[in-house]
Amino acid sequence: MNYIMDSAVILNNFNFSFDENIYFTTNQILDEIIDLRSKQLIESGLKQDNIRIIEPKKESLVLVKKAAKELNILHKLSEADYSILALAFELKFPLLSDDYHIQKVCLKLDLKFDSVFRGKI
Repeated sequence: MNYIMDSAVILNNFNFSFDENIYFTTNQILDEIIDLRSKQLIESGLKQDNIRIIEPKKESLVLVKKAAKELNILHKLSEADYSILALAFELKFPLLSDDYHIQKVCLKLDLKFDSVFRGKI
């Protein structure tokens, strides 16, 4: 199965390991990974071709920012958050994130999502 991966997949789930799934993400999300354990896991996923990095189109970024503005949470999301929301919009794969603001935008845009650790809103 294919998923869109927020940094929470790696940072919040200490038992995470790559399997047959493919995880799509953006460079902005990978920039949030700073601890050694998580960096090694990312490197392993890249080598095994379980992680694929794709940057979303500007049009998609504009659309997700508009949705966040309508929800009055524009200022609560980072550029990395917008990048994975836009990628989820483009690819139509479930977005894995524990961030409730990201999940709210997913609901607004009718995007599939799931949590990693905290649960869904």
